[in-house]
Amino acid sequence: MKIQKGEIGYIHRKKVIQTIIVLVFVAAGLSLFFICKTILGTSRNLGTVFAVLLTLPAAKALVNLILFLPYQSTSEDLYDSVKPLILPDDRAYYDLVFTSPESIMHLDFLCVRETELMAYSADGKKADKIVTYFTDSIAKRGVTVHMHVFQKKEELLTRLRNCDRMGQIPEEVTDFIHMVLVK
Repeated sequence: MKIQKGEIGYIHRKKVIQTIIVLVFVAAGLSLFFICKTILGTSRNLGTVFAVLLTLPAAKALVNLILFLPYQSTSEDLYDSVKPLILPDDRAYYDLVFTSPESIMHLDFLCVRETELMAYSADGKKADKIVTYFTDSIAKRGVTVHMHVFQKKEELLTRLRNCDRMGQIPEEVTDFIHMVLVK
């Protein structure tokens, strides 16, 4: 089962897959290099060129792995707590890692309810930057949103229970979220 961006477990699965990709490409490159060197007796051959070229996808996967390493997947406890509070018209995202021109940011959970964005970040790092980045970037698309990043689960749950906004989510908001998520 493939886990998509914004689904619970995405960060964990991404770390596992990127680790496997790095190991496979490094092993393939080293194997190819040593096999060709052993058979041909020199490292000046086409096998060496292919071995060196295999470092490119390995490097790309390694960069992606390094990007995700500091972050953990959303806990099952949080998922079980917020799931009953998600309304049918809401959009819920989990395991969010996204980039801005200045930094890499992480949210454990984000619920979009009309123009209200309610987020949870267990570590609380960069909460102000996240709010500024989202509200400013979405405002450039012509939609005004209100965003709150909570560091306490109880505050998030209270906000989800009490937020009375109902209606359609502007397409600009979901397009922006999908655009900034790291693949």
